[in-house]
Amino acid sequence: MIAGSESPPSPRVAWPARLISRLAAGVLIVAMVGLLGFTVAQVLDRYLLKSSFNAHDQFARLCLVVLTFVGIAIGVRDRVNVRIELIGHLGSARLRKAVEALLDLVMLLVAAFLVGVSYRMLEIGASQPILGTPFTYEAMYLALMSGMGLAVVFLGCRLLARMTSGRLAWDTAPDAVDDHRA
Repeated sequence: MIAGSESPPSPRVAWPARLISRLAAGVLIVAMVGLLGFTVAQVLDRYLLKSSFNAHDQFARLCLVVLTFVGIAIGVRDRVNVRIELIGHLGSARLRKAVEALLDLVMLLVAAFLVGVSYRMLEIGASQPILGTPFTYEAMYLALMSGMGLAVVFLGCRLLARMTSGRLAWDTAPDAVDDHRA
């Protein structure tokens, strides 16, 4: 294909991925505020108010679990996931792209496996109450399932964009300066 003759990505195709990403970012903000709020409230309650409410740590832990697994999905979406780039330092650009595609595929398979496993864990967690809260451990496993489900969606979009040479604009573009050899 001649350089510059590519058609721009269709914005109609990209909006669902952006919407899901923004909703997930909103969930992260709520989880961070909840984590901070329940942690500060626990300190205030324990040392100043001395009330009988003792589930601050359980709510904070639930926020932390949501923050962890949805944060993993957002990290995958934004390409900030940790990976070892030994081959990237020594190989060509074509080899780097092949390794990135292989790692994305492996992450997709692992995340899909975790979604399947977490479905079974939902059934088990439904009968285990989190003391002091109206929740069961089903909420914890739902956070795992949601985060890994989002990772599957984001990785699937990335692989789809890679297979169509970026014409579908499902994914954020990788850094052009992500070479690390300079």
